[in-house]
Amino acid sequence: MAVTQPIEIGDDVWVGERACIMKGVKIGDGAIIAANAVVTKNIPSYCIAAGNPSVVVKKIQVNNISKKYHAC
Repeated sequence: MAVTQPIEIGDDVWVGERACIMKGVKIGDGAIIAANAVVTKNIPSYCIAAGNPSVVVKKIQVNNISKKYHAC
């Protein structure tokens, strides 16, 4: 019997090529998942995760991030 759990991915998340996100994982807003990463645990907002299994390798500074985008 297969048990399914949803994957939750926040806003403005970048997921690298061939990354594998396991069932039930939550990825916070603004996170970056490296290529070939295997995400087995939740990733907080504004963090970079890499590896197999993935770990947070850096927190992203959010001082100047604006939710509004302006056209030129």
